[in-house]
Amino acid sequence: MNQELKLKWHSIYGQILFDRKLMAAWEKVKSNNGAGGIDGETIQSYEANENENINQLLAKLRAKEYTPSPVRRQYIPKKNGKMRPLGIPNIEDRIVQQAVVNVIEPKCEEFIFHNWSCGYRPNRGAKRVVQLIMWNVEKGYNYIYDCDIKGFFDNIPHKKLMKVLQKYIADGTVLDLIWKWLKAGYMEEGKFHQTDSGTPQGGVISPLLANLYLNELDWELDLNGIRFVRYADDFLLFAKTKEDIKRAEQITKGKLAELGLEISIEKTKVVDFNHDDFDFLGFTFEHWRNRKKDGKPYFIAKPKESTWDDFRQKIKTKTRKTFTYSKEVWIEKVNPVIRGKVNYFLTLWEAIKANEEYGLKSNCYFNVIGNELKAIDGYIRRRLRVCMIHKHPSQRKGWTMTTKWNIEFFVRIGLVATFQYYYGKQYGYTPESYIDYMKKSQEKKQQKKVQKAKERGREYYTPDRVRKMNYAQRIAKYSM
Repeated sequence: MNQELKLKWHSIYGQILFDRKLMAAWEKVKSNNGAGGIDGETIQSYEANENENINQLLAKLRAKEYTPSPVRRQYIPKKNGKMRPLGIPNIEDRIVQQAVVNVIEPKCEEFIFHNWSCGYRPNRGAKRVVQLIMWNVEKGYNYIYDCDIKGFFDNIPHKKLMKVLQKYIADGTVLDLIWKWLKAGYMEEGKFHQTDSGTPQGGVISPLLANLYLNELDWELDLNGIRFVRYADDFLLFAKTKEDIKRAEQITKGKLAELGLEISIEKTKVVDFNHDDFDFLGFTFEHWRNRKKDGKPYFIAKPKESTWDDFRQKIKTKTRKTFTYSKEVWIEKVNPVIRGKVNYFLTLWEAIKANEEYGLKSNCYFNVIGNELKAIDGYIRRRLRVCMIHKHPSQRKGWTMTTKWNIEFFVRIGLVATFQYYYGKQYGYTPESYIDYMKKSQEKKQQKKVQKAKERGREYYTPDRVRKMNYAQRIAKYSM
């Protein structure tokens, strides 16, 4: 809901004035392991005297002497090549923000937020988003308004945001605290900059404030019977006809204008899913088509093409050949990256399973990335072969170790194979079955190469090829 509460939330500030509440907030901040703010305090330095620091902070809060500091401006690259500004608060500010979030967020979850808002909320996220997308397109809502809000976090009007908060919060001390966080400004290259709008990305309370503000849009869409799914400032609207999606677009633009926001024209488009594809949250949804054998309709969902480049880059960053780690350490470095990426790919499968529990039979094909997984596995093994050669590592030496450090070798020392992990989660395939499958696959591939050479009247095992094979076996035999 977004109506003003008859019984607003009182005494929020009083609920954070306990050492256990601040300690719980500190533990959450510590688990996120973020960088320090402008005072130079880090997670590690704060932790060294955490009890004393928490007690001092508690005393300041009780005496109402706590004052937020400006955030530290930092930039990170965006996927489009531009830079995204972040505001990094001091550790102390993050703890107080987290303590306030711990009190307000459960109330928002129970009474305020819409079920179709999924970003930065507990027990929601990409799986819930994919569920809603698939549910809508399966039910015939194939006209989609793919929308992004222009500079959302930087452009939230402070006064309008405070008016929204005042509909739910009656604690003047907390409202004053939030106002001070919004107006704290930021430090960049030693200079202080005032903030007239926006809530800094990097602040603990920013996602909650952003969701509370866009909650106004959510319920406006709901009031007009418009289906949607929103993840922070990215959202999709669904309709069955072109006219309905145009109407939804106008309602959205009008409400955003009322909120002091505007659409990002270059990132917003209307999609007819009967003919057009779209991307959302790192996945590509390819439009409806019909199977050739029986005419049955289906659509495809898979990771975006850029995901594979990002995957390779992350592996490359973890496997610099200048380090001389043991095999076990190299495996420990790359496995978390592999599991993290593949678990995200499995979001599609998990969403389909969840929808099936509600009686929706899926027409989505999502297991279409087998070749990409095999390719990324090959890339990871090539990177590791070079890294594990400590004396003058090179691509050529890595290639010579292919016979010795083969697929089975890497599985035996604990490397997670993306192909096995992805399909193993779904069908229970074990590392042993993966080894057998890859051996047979490689044998077939080799037989095809030999057969193709014969058909062309060529000798596959030429003297040069045999010499290279013998050289590789000899090197592998006498190497480390």
